[in-house]
Amino acid sequence: MKKLVTLLLLISFCGGTAETDLDPFAEEMLIAKDAMSEAQQETQKEFKETASEKIDNCTELADAIEGVFDTIQIEAYESEIYRTYSGLDATKLDYVYEALRINKIGIEGLEKIISEYEINNDYLAGLIEGFYNNFEDSREANQALEKHLISIDNQWTIQDEVDWWEENQQYSIKNWRDSEEYLQLMSEKSQNTLNPDPDFVISDSYPKNVLRKHCDSL
Repeated sequence: MKKLVTLLLLISFCGGTAETDLDPFAEEMLIAKDAMSEAQQETQKEFKETASEKIDNCTELADAIEGVFDTIQIEAYESEIYRTYSGLDATKLDYVYEALRINKIGIEGLEKIISEYEINNDYLAGLIEGFYNNFEDSREANQALEKHLISIDNQWTIQDEVDWWEENQQYSIKNWRDSEEYLQLMSEKSQNTLNPDPDFVISDSYPKNVLRKHCDSL
């Protein structure tokens, strides 16, 4: 190694590049160094290309966010477990697992948006943050509930459940994070009627493209 350092120093000061001045080991080291340098340059190039490939389109971003929200609503609407669940019975593991399944769809959908889009719009950025944080807190609450139900062999009463939530208020929905933008989206996508339509999310009256108005280009 000392010999290689000496040779490299001589090349540096004398400007020598002839391969015949080096022994085979030094030649191999220089080749390896050049190959590593090329690999590093290629990696940096790929990283820059990937970063520049993000979609910079506010309308498409707005539609993508709304698409995740609508997908969740439809998943809940089509869920047989949600349809048959009775509020007169204590929550069981199947219901919690269904909540976690739909929650996963939401979180992964938002993460995909964050990885694919340039988020330059402040309103949509606030919406994504509130949306994501709300689903993270929902996931944490359901995971805590899952752990407890497993520990009691999925057997409890309504009163037991009330007591558990009283003792674990940190998981309460009232403490889930959100944002003004996310609350507004939920409001715009909800029904305003005394006679709720159970098929609202797939009906013609379900609001669509409500987020586009927040793009400056429109």
